[in-house]
Amino acid sequence: MDTPYLTAILADDEPAITEGLASLPVWKELGINVVATADSGPSALEKILSYRPDFAIMDIMMPGMTGLDVLEKLAAAATDTDIIILSGYGNFEYARKALKFQAKAYLLKPVDTDELRDTLSDLRKHRLSAHGEDAVHISRSTLNDLADGKLLNTSSAAAMITSDPEGLSEGPCFAMVYAFRDNMKEGTLTILENATKGLRRILWSKDQKTLRALFGISEKTPFEIAESELKALKENDMPLPVIAIGKTVERIGLSSSSFASAALALSYQLYDENGRIFTADTIATTPPEYKPDDRDVEPLAQAILDNDTEAIVDFCGVFIKTLLGKTLPPPNYVYSITNWLIREVGKRLSPIINDTSLLPDAPAITEFKTIPALEQGLARLFKHLASYIAAVYGKDVAELRLGEKSDDEIIQRMTEYVDSHPEEQIRLEDIAAEVNLSPSYAAIYFRKKTGITLREFILQRKMEDARRRLLDRNASVTDIAYTLGYHDYRSFSRAFKNITGMTPSEFQEQNTQ
Repeated sequence: MDTPYLTAILADDEPAITEGLASLPVWKELGINVVATADSGPSALEKILSYRPDFAIMDIMMPGMTGLDVLEKLAAAATDTDIIILSGYGNFEYARKALKFQAKAYLLKPVDTDELRDTLSDLRKHRLSAHGEDAVHISRSTLNDLADGKLLNTSSAAAMITSDPEGLSEGPCFAMVYAFRDNMKEGTLTILENATKGLRRILWSKDQKTLRALFGISEKTPFEIAESELKALKENDMPLPVIAIGKTVERIGLSSSSFASAALALSYQLYDENGRIFTADTIATTPPEYKPDDRDVEPLAQAILDNDTEAIVDFCGVFIKTLLGKTLPPPNYVYSITNWLIREVGKRLSPIINDTSLLPDAPAITEFKTIPALEQGLARLFKHLASYIAAVYGKDVAELRLGEKSDDEIIQRMTEYVDSHPEEQIRLEDIAAEVNLSPSYAAIYFRKKTGITLREFILQRKMEDARRRLLDRNASVTDIAYTLGYHDYRSFSRAFKNITGMTPSEFQEQNTQ
């Protein structure tokens, strides 16, 4: 269950203490919800009588009414709350009086977290047992924290898991992860529980597409258990997951290691798109043969500039084949080197790639779950990049842009000014002022150094920007004209056609099909 079903109230006249106690991980670990805090004796009494919590942790010295006074009132009211008294006084008389009024424990400040955890864990077991519970339940969030290695102290979680006499016992165990393509159908968990009845295990949902389980060692092998679960789901016409089996660990407290190996094993579906069961035994133990320095990305970058789709596909095919080598490397390594290739191409072509969405972030590559899908996805990515560059620049202009970075600081500042003001009607006077030159000398200097006039350069840059924007099929040609500083659509269309040989509408239709 997700929501803790046992409750607690914290009472202390120092807010820092109640806040500190409330922030401890022990509550989440034990499935206890802190429902209220109090800063005085009367407030503590009122809230305990109102909320009727399972536990109350109170300071013995509070304004208005001491913790002992509150205990006496609660005893008279016959409440069922388990009280833990806190005190900064190591005085036996206080402890004697607290225990006289049925306090369950007396702890000294500052509170020792492990001592508090042990105390609450024992009280929790007795409380649930007294209410007829056969087992101590543990929240799903705590189980997930255990699986993910987020618990600083795993003993309490292990104690709760093993408290069910028919459930998982302390000792060797292994993890299983069930990954579904879509959201699980209702009843999936019940079918799996029935399929593993008689085995010591605990199953729970991580999220809508993932189940997790811990199994104790039995006569059935982990693979046999997974096979029986798949069979049960198939017989009930339920979608089948991919099941990953983690390595066996000595005890529940070490289960995060088993879950980690299960997650790694799950990634090996990259090599077997039809596989349903993957075990930790499939994890590669030898170092990968391929190194990034083994591959020159220049041929791929040139194929992209040439818009040579055949060369791009061939490069990606050879790259993936070489990457796999003689022994299959860990899938994460494959994804990592693939992302390296994308980053290197991005660096090589960075001066002409203005749209960062053209190159995906690293996590996006892991969406390709098989080698064929990865190879095709990689080729598709670079072909899209090639068509973008061809449409916006053309090969000749693209190559010029890649090599145009000037050592001349004045030229560099002038081009940067133009690039940083794409939506303005840039005047020669504005550029000249940027580099502290007269307009006439700035124009002469630029043409002498670059071979083209400033006017031609500004027009070239604006038309590149226009082509980039027109690649969006939903973009309005009129809006683009105004955005780029043209208040007359016809002037924009005429300038565009002079540069590209087609009208903006014709370009958009040709390049967004």
